[in-house]
Amino acid sequence: MRPFVDAVLAIVPSLLPRRHWDAIDLPVQAMVPVSGLLTLLAGLGFGLEGFVAYSHQVANTAGIEFMPPPLMLLTGFTFAFFTPAGLLCGYLMASGLIRAVSWWTDEPFGDPILTGIDTLIHRTRHAAAARSSHRTRTAAEGTDEPDRRYPGPWADLPDVDFVVVASRRKAGWTAGTFVITPDGWFRLGQPFDRPMPNGLRTIYPLTALQTLDVLRKGVSYELPPLRPYSPRRAVAPAEPSGRRGES
Repeated sequence: MRPFVDAVLAIVPSLLPRRHWDAIDLPVQAMVPVSGLLTLLAGLGFGLEGFVAYSHQVANTAGIEFMPPPLMLLTGFTFAFFTPAGLLCGYLMASGLIRAVSWWTDEPFGDPILTGIDTLIHRTRHAAAARSSHRTRTAAEGTDEPDRRYPGPWADLPDVDFVVVASRRKAGWTAGTFVITPDGWFRLGQPFDRPMPNGLRTIYPLTALQTLDVLRKGVSYELPPLRPYSPRRAVAPAEPSGRRGES
C-alpha cells in the first residue's frame, strides 16, 4: 500500500525542475510518464470543452445553427492559437506528451515553464553571488601589481623550485597544469592564498619537469626575475598551514 501511495504523491512533484527531485523522498522520476500522460489528457479534456464553448460563441455571433466544415477548421485554428484557453490547453498537451516521451529516452524533466523559471532564477542568483564574491576578492587583493618570483623555501615549500606570487588569480592555473616558459617547463602545485602587506596574494608553487610527461593542460608564461630570499627575514606564519610570509 505504501509504494502505491508514494507513487500517487510523486505525480505532482514530478512537475518540478529535475534538479529538485533528489531532495524529495518519493519515486518522482518513475512517475514522469504518468504525470506527462495525465497532463496530456487534462489538456485534451479542457481543450475539447473550451473548443465546444468557443464554437457555440462563434456560431451565435454569426447567427448560424450549423457550422460548415471550413468554418469549423478555422474556428479550431483560431481557438488553438489565438485564445488564452486554447494556448494553455495546447501547452498542456504538448508538454505532457514530450515529458512522457522523455522518460523513455532516459532524459526525463519537469514542466518546461517551471524548469525555465527555476533555471533563470538559479542563474541570476549564481551570477549575483559571483559578482559579489569578485568584488570582495578584488577589495581584499588591493592594488594590482606585477608578479613576483621567490625560491620555494620563501613559502616554506623546500620541495618546489620556486613560487610565483600574483596579486590576481590566474585563469587556468590549477594544480597539475604545465607552465611553459622560455626557461623550461614546470608543473604547477596546489595554489593557495596568503595575506600580504599590500593585500591578499595567490601563491603558485612551480617545480621543474625533469622527465617527459604527457601534456594534458598547459599555459604559456614568462617568468619574472627571481628575487632573493633570506630566512633570517622571514615573518610569522600568515596561515594555519605554517607557511612563512613574504621577505
